Amino acid sequence: MRLIIIPGISLLVVHDQKYEQFIQWLDSNDFPKTKLELAHFPSKSSRYLLFLFSRLTNTYTGRGMMAMSPIEAGEVIVSVPRRFLITNKSLMAIYGPHPLSTHQLLALHLVLLCRDRESWWEPYTSLLPSHFSTMPVKYPTELQNHLPHSLTVLFTRFGLEQVAQQKHKIEEDFVAAAKFFNSKRDSLQSQEPILYEEYEWAWLCVNTRCIHLKTADATAKGGNMALAPMLDFLNHAWDAKIQSDFNIKNQCFEIKTLVPYAKGEQVFISYGPHDNLAILKEYGFVVPDNVFNYIQLDDEVWSLFDDMETPEGAIIKKQILEGAGYSGDYSIKKGDVSFRLLCALRLLALEGAGRPGFNRRVMQWNDVVMGQTERISADNERRVMIMLQSICGQVHEEAAREVEELEEIMNNNSPGMHPFAVRFLHSTWNETKAIASEMLIEIEEKLPLIT
Repeated sequence: MRLIIIPGISLLVVHDQKYEQFIQWLDSNDFPKTKLELAHFPSKSSRYLLFLFSRLTNTYTGRGMMAMSPIEAGEVIVSVPRRFLITNKSLMAIYGPHPLSTHQLLALHLVLLCRDRESWWEPYTSLLPSHFSTMPVKYPTELQNHLPHSLTVLFTRFGLEQVAQQKHKIEEDFVAAAKFFNSKRDSLQSQEPILYEEYEWAWLCVNTRCIHLKTADATAKGGNMALAPMLDFLNHAWDAKIQSDFNIKNQCFEIKTLVPYAKGEQVFISYGPHDNLAILKEYGFVVPDNVFNYIQLDDEVWSLFDDMETPEGAIIKKQILEGAGYSGDYSIKKGDVSFRLLCALRLLALEGAGRPGFNRRVMQWNDVVMGQTERISADNERRVMIMLQSICGQVHEEAAREVEELEEIMNNNSPGMHPFAVRFLHSTWNETKAIASEMLIEIEEKLPLIT
């Protein structure tokens, strides 16, 4: 490592042997110069703190891309020539017509590249992570049991069920890729069968670091995806502002920053407006202070319908919600309750389902849904707040219990669990607890004011 002194900041620029070979490979093949270098950011200057996860190097020490000189808004920060993009179109020259999705084919090709130490791509593949132990799909059973539970079948939220679905998808893709590979083994001059473990690793590599090309490719099934060296080093921040696209003129995939960076700052990209549960599931890390975090409450709301209504009343009200397009996707976030959740609770707060006068009250509810009035009545709004208070209390209690149990796992250094996998999961439950706690305080303040 080489110590770079910048006024007010001391940063370690990474220059280990593999990284040096990677940079030399780029330079010798006319990869466009960039103002960025891989650097270690001390925790006080890293926006990721202890939760930073470098997708390429699979480390948790604050690695990211540093601006070695000022970068202006609108400037291209990384430009990847077509020859450095591994795409469905480029692989057609090797494999010919095929029945695989782009994800399946990229994963299969990555397996074969990693087997070949003489490959042109070896400087890139040698830097790929050795494991994905922080991804829920790789959690041991004990840790998977602490994932947020799946919710109603009307809206399946992140949890064990979705992790199982992802695992099943990898297994299906492996079968398809292995079948295709076996049909091509002679022409590929490869006699070793594809093993599930290596294919799973490659599938997760593609899943966590692929880019999506907007250029049309009629032969690309399941999306026009690509692997692109150098882009893997850039870390995600929820508030990063970028534009990315393939530049037809210079035949490069370009990432342009829409905000300036000073010399010595870490440069970020954004994967999109994702909450931490989605990021954890797809990429295996979390981002502190993520403004997109929210709590999905479908399961709790439907349970409340069943608890507070007669079976007939619950059916009637659920049918009304379905007919109005509000049957599910109920959530809260910091300082906000989704309109869909308020609609469901306001309907639940209406009395006399199936009895005379109920249709008139439903018309009042529909006026609120359509935005013609703000509320049905003070009594209805008060009941809504009390129900929301009950739901948030349940969520807060569950989150507090999970936080405590995960802290015990962390303290015991449980074997077979990556410490950052436990820490990331602990963080998501802490965030849930904090959102529920803040909402409970807001409800406590609002209830006396409803008149």
